[in-house]
Amino acid sequence: MPPLAGWTLWITGFVGKVPALDHLMRLLVNDFFILLVICLIMLGLWIGHPDRSKREQLQRAVMNAAVALGIAALIVKIMNVTIPDLWPRPFQVNDSVIRESAIRATESIFYFPHDPSFPCKPTAVAFAVATGVWLGNRKAGVVLYVLGTLWGLARFYAGTQFFVDIVGGAAIGVLTGLFISKVFMPRVEPFPTWALKLARLLYIA
Repeated sequence: MPPLAGWTLWITGFVGKVPALDHLMRLLVNDFFILLVICLIMLGLWIGHPDRSKREQLQRAVMNAAVALGIAALIVKIMNVTIPDLWPRPFQVNDSVIRESAIRATESIFYFPHDPSFPCKPTAVAFAVATGVWLGNRKAGVVLYVLGTLWGLARFYAGTQFFVDIVGGAAIGVLTGLFISKVFMPRVEPFPTWALKLARLLYIA
């Protein structure tokens, strides 16, 4: 069982007590809602600024974020394949009190995922995007960090992942976003510049 597993019992204990909170968490925990909002924010940054130089800066940040998203998802996939049984999800643990509370929460809020619990893929991809964007636009980056945090907390609330899963995914996302933006993309120039030029030729940038 992962460290701080008792926190799961505390957070899942709120499920069913505040209906409005349950409804909110059902929306936030959804596989697609926050991801769609993140994509719309990235699209807005890609096309939304009237100044050409500023728009190019934002487009580079979005491009970095998109690459970081893919790499973060790949890292989680590789970890899941190489260490699939690191620890079970909350609704699978041996501790009957935690397991039953998590089962009740998951049945009420979400569904029972079958992939490994650690690390949390939603926070990994969300924080990878947030970090890539933050380096180009602080305000948008903060919004994306908040969305990623809410996504992770909703998974925690629903009893599908432990708190350490959420933090682990976020750490992977931040480190991936920094590496892609600060190390990888500058070293593969001029390919990012060529990609932007091609996008302009195709009238998509």
